[in-house]
Amino acid sequence: MRIENKDFWENESVIMTQDRTITSSSDYEVFLYLKALAFLKHKKETFKAKIFGCGTGREINELFKYLPIESAVATDISENMIKKCRENLINWKISQKTTTHVINATDYEKKEMNFDIVLLMNSILTYVDKKADRYKIFKNSFDILNPGGCVIGVVHNQTGSPQKTLYFMLRRISKPFLKNEVGNRTTGFKGFKVSGFYFSKKDLYKHLSDNGFQNIEIISLVEYYKEKNFKYNRLKGYNNLLFFATKNSK
Repeated sequence: MRIENKDFWENESVIMTQDRTITSSSDYEVFLYLKALAFLKHKKETFKAKIFGCGTGREINELFKYLPIESAVATDISENMIKKCRENLINWKISQKTTTHVINATDYEKKEMNFDIVLLMNSILTYVDKKADRYKIFKNSFDILNPGGCVIGVVHNQTGSPQKTLYFMLRRISKPFLKNEVGNRTTGFKGFKVSGFYFSKKDLYKHLSDNGFQNIEIISLVEYYKEKNFKYNRLKGYNNLLFFATKNSK
């Protein structure tokens, strides 16, 4: 069944797949947290964080484990996700340090509130099918960062399993005839179909650089695990792209 993005994330069966009372981070998420910590720790002792697409809050709890977070603002498009998130934050005893709001990331323009780190995790940008909206999210992320701050995130990759890789290869060949972008693809789960977008490295770099970010680093899971001397099966895995970028100091 085809469904709109907000309705998808308001669905109880979808929320159940995201909700975790006991949280954990994948090793590549920890890699991003520690990379941000290494970059920021020479500037401040504690940091202010902004989390887009926070869902039920798993990454908020994990972020507090790995970085000295002074305060956090977490937002999501889904009212039901935020409701669950607030319950979890109380259980995790970090509710007093975390403010939550229901708002679309494209509409978050609170430039009077500045942060040291912005998170775009959980492949939230995969569910933003329009380029103008993705650019708005990256622009908002840049604008709310303090000079010397950073953004980290994960997105779905056009290169991965044979079926996915072939699909996007054919779309690149057919690009002059497409009515939408090469990266557009139907995604979703639990029987729902949602319009989405899968990135190439080139796409992701351009999204970041066009919106002011510098010192851009992008690595696929294949490359990440190769550096760890650990074999990663791209034929079965998502081969997500991990990214880190900064807002240079004035």
